[in-house]
Amino acid sequence: MIEEFILFTVLGVFSGLIAGMFGIGGGIIIVPVLVASFMSYGFDESIIIHLAIGTSLACIFFTGLSSANAHKKKQAINFTLFKQVALGIILGALLGSMFAVQLNGNLLKIIIGTFALIMAMQISFNFTLSIKNNFSKGSYIVGTGIGFLSSILGIGGGIFSVPYFKSLGLSMTSSVGTSAACGIPIAFFGALGYFILGISNESLPSFTLGYIYLPALFGITVTSIISAKYGAAIAHYVSDHILKKLMVSLMLLISIYMIAL
Repeated sequence: MIEEFILFTVLGVFSGLIAGMFGIGGGIIIVPVLVASFMSYGFDESIIIHLAIGTSLACIFFTGLSSANAHKKKQAINFTLFKQVALGIILGALLGSMFAVQLNGNLLKIIIGTFALIMAMQISFNFTLSIKNNFSKGSYIVGTGIGFLSSILGIGGGIFSVPYFKSLGLSMTSSVGTSAACGIPIAFFGALGYFILGISNESLPSFTLGYIYLPALFGITVTSIISAKYGAAIAHYVSDHILKKLMVSLMLLISIYMIAL
């Protein structure tokens, strides 16, 4: 139990730093590590990936609050755009959790790796569209898509929302800050869905609330909340060019890891 707690607290440090730096919630790191951990604990294979995703979203909610608050203090959140996508995010996150529990775990891992690769290519080669930011209906639809995919993958949505906000003309720093704010409703309503849908699953281990593993939630949250503040500070001290390179490198590593896992 002590080794388990140490693992989750260290994971929390890294996920918090990543959440603060890139506005991606940290789930892209949390999910693969939790999958490996749950496999080593001998949990039922049929619920491992869903348990990892649900737990990741629950962790991201608390990390996201800390990260978004840090970016708010830096005045890096565009609340006009956030409000436009937020309602769509809520609907999408709930629908995504309902859809994900029907999918095979191996398929979910491949999906995560594939999207990470696509986002690395998109950011690296700057494949963006110039979008006018006066489209509230369009933003609602985009928000629904971001919430849906993020809830399926157990992430804060930054790999989708950061490029989207950049396409609207925001700087990398503002895109990261606004993305961090979007991670809060994604995580809350996504985790709520996994909680409700997992309540009746008898294959789940002890110390769970639906598809949320409480020891991991506690261990990761304790340290990620603290480290997210430092991640946000780092994002404001490095150039957009360096931040872009770091995010591309992270996406490539995650893609290789998840597809090969």
